Amino acid sequence: MTIVLIGRDGYESLEWHFRDTFNRMGHRATIVDIKGVTLLPEKAQYWLSRFSERYDRSVGRKLVDHIGQLAPDFVLVVYRHIHPSVIIDLKKRLPHCPIAQYNPDALTNLERQQILASPFDVYFTKEPYMADVFRQKAGLNVVYLPEAFNPHVNIRPTGDRAALEADTRIDVMLYGNLYPYRARMAERLIQAGVRLTIFGLPATYIPTAVKQVFVGRYLTGDEKNRVIHGAKIVFNNLHYAEVSSANKKYFEINGIGGFQLCDYKPTLAEYSGVPVDKVTFGSIDDAIDRIRYYLDKPTERYALSDQQYAHFQVHHTYEKRLQQLLSIVFDHA
Repeated sequence: MTIVLIGRDGYESLEWHFRDTFNRMGHRATIVDIKGVTLLPEKAQYWLSRFSERYDRSVGRKLVDHIGQLAPDFVLVVYRHIHPSVIIDLKKRLPHCPIAQYNPDALTNLERQQILASPFDVYFTKEPYMADVFRQKAGLNVVYLPEAFNPHVNIRPTGDRAALEADTRIDVMLYGNLYPYRARMAERLIQAGVRLTIFGLPATYIPTAVKQVFVGRYLTGDEKNRVIHGAKIVFNNLHYAEVSSANKKYFEINGIGGFQLCDYKPTLAEYSGVPVDKVTFGSIDDAIDRIRYYLDKPTERYALSDQQYAHFQVHHTYEKRLQQLLSIVFDHA
């Protein structure tokens, strides 16, 4: 099957993992990125599209022409900010091609709600709350589908784990976009005496104490695998708008075999291979207590993370998710 993914063509982006997995499954998957149809820098293109509908529609027509030439059997859109006319025109151009949308983000990050104005055949979301509201009240064909990890990229390092911990020298790590909410929680850990190391992309309004433990680079590939598996604890504080769902990192960390402490969310019980009360926290004070408890208990940490690793290899790979996605799309079609 020829599959077109509309989204960002960047290493380890969700679209990148989708393409890699679809191709491993025997399909012919291509990413069509807005960067490929406009000469403007990415940020300039984004902001111009927000303030000029004429420009936004012109970029959309270029996307439609490019995708039409590829003659796909299925189109999966990950972008949330493309003009609804793109989906309308694609359905006219490709009347027998199902077009679906997968939204991997929280409900506060819907741009101008373009995806809700677009006539997708199926809408996928990792957030059960969004699936219920958009299905029950907006009448859309919305399906709840959690995120996953790529076992061909998110790989557990070999060798002695205690030795890797000693080499990495990280008690507690946090990685990802360092926005103020996440930074505020990081500051509380630091104030409690937790030796914290932060990787990721900086944002504005970051406290001085947090800046001092910020490494200042984004983790990918082998380095990410090594650091996640080598840290004693990976602290995953979810975005405040994650009502009941988990982020991609939740699946990556467990798929790599790191020991993770995560915000409690109702859906974690269906994902987890261990009792969720052992690996989640309900408040920042609870998180601090659990960090202090687990830091000097490597045997318990290793046992829990090994169980999670084995469980996630079976149940939460991208291949398993995309098999579900294709089945849903083509059953609907």
